[in-house]
Amino acid sequence: MGETSVLKSRARGRIARRAAAAGVVSAGVLLGGLNAINANADSKSVAYTCTPGTGSGSYSGNFTVNLTAATTATVGTAFTATVAISPVAQFTLPAAIPSNAWLEVQPSVVASVLPATATAAFAQPSASASVPSATAGATVPAIPTATITVTPSAGATSIVLTAKDFKLSLLTGTAGSQTPQVLYTCTMATTATPAAATIAVSTASASPSASPSASPSASPSASPTPRTTRTVYETVTAKASKSTQVTRTPGGGAATGGGGEIGPDGRLFVLTGTALLLAAAGGGLALRARRRTAGR
Repeated sequence: MGETSVLKSRARGRIARRAAAAGVVSAGVLLGGLNAINANADSKSVAYTCTPGTGSGSYSGNFTVNLTAATTATVGTAFTATVAISPVAQFTLPAAIPSNAWLEVQPSVVASVLPATATAAFAQPSASASVPSATAGATVPAIPTATITVTPSAGATSIVLTAKDFKLSLLTGTAGSQTPQVLYTCTMATTATPAAATIAVSTASASPSASPSASPSASPSASPTPRTTRTVYETVTAKASKSTQVTRTPGGGAATGGGGEIGPDGRLFVLTGTALLLAAAGGGLALRARRRTAGR
């Protein structure tokens, strides 16, 4: 009998551990799915032809282009998008990199706004990162990720961002007076499909909510008087505050109101809970005694 109890206990432990593991995995999948939904990303392997700005030897090959942006935007509010570019095959330097140099990338990202009558402010700064010195023919260091900023104008309903050509340069000299030296100018193949992201644009949430609340409350208060000050600002909260104030305070109770009017006394819940606990304990003891009797 004792061996059977031990086996049952171990089986219950295995089931509990498996259930906990399944819960952890499910939570991870759910959180990962939510993050994927909130991200608006597109990754493409794009063919480029890169012409050296200095040195010799051109490069033709594919680059992985990752374009990431928000899924939605608001008129008049800036949002950012990032462009990450990395070569698929070995990508070598056409010229040497001196010490204290920076690698700079200038991606060309096109923003198409719908409808055509709308516009968007577009800031596309270059991104640079410090790189170690290297000789000509060595592998090009990791290309830094570029960030662009877009601000939709009034009337815009959607914006499509498309990553196209890019330029790689070296920045040498002291900070503030660095001279760019073009390493490669990379042009996308005409048959290639670029990475793109579509962002839905909505209007600001404050404008639609103010108009319906202002019109009904302003008219009754202004109509009895002939004054010319019937403006939206008269809506205010005068009407709303009168309707939400407490008109009756219960006597003999706490200052917050309530007392006996809010429902049964709290002691009733305490007694009910105690009775339930005693009933559960009694039921458990009865089941335990029955199992011992059956085991004999």
